[in-house]
Amino acid sequence: MIYYVDYSNIKTNDEFLAVIKQTNAFREKIKAEGKNNLLMLVDLSGSFVYGEVLEEIKKAGKFTKEITAREAVVGITGGKKILLKIVQTITQMNLRVFDTLEEAKDWLVSE
Repeated sequence: MIYYVDYSNIKTNDEFLAVIKQTNAFREKIKAEGKNNLLMLVDLSGSFVYGEVLEEIKKAGKFTKEITAREAVVGITGGKKILLKIVQTITQMNLRVFDTLEEAKDWLVSE
């Protein structure tokens, strides 16, 4: 099963932080159930990440690493690729960037 995280078209820090809070609650539930093989698809299309949101994404990424087998990300262009590399380096997550949701889904379920 693929868990889809919709961070698309978020324009404000407050909105982004609220969505991160919701997804963190789900991550905590999954961890409490002892699951560690989640396939996660994150859509950042049209969103802007900066300031405290980036810090919260880094924290969520470290936690996500404990419960995911693979993570695919779409909607990464330009400067967001640099930010993602920073998060990936810090969290050591097994993730890949794709241009489309379909490509990302195919990769997630390919093994």
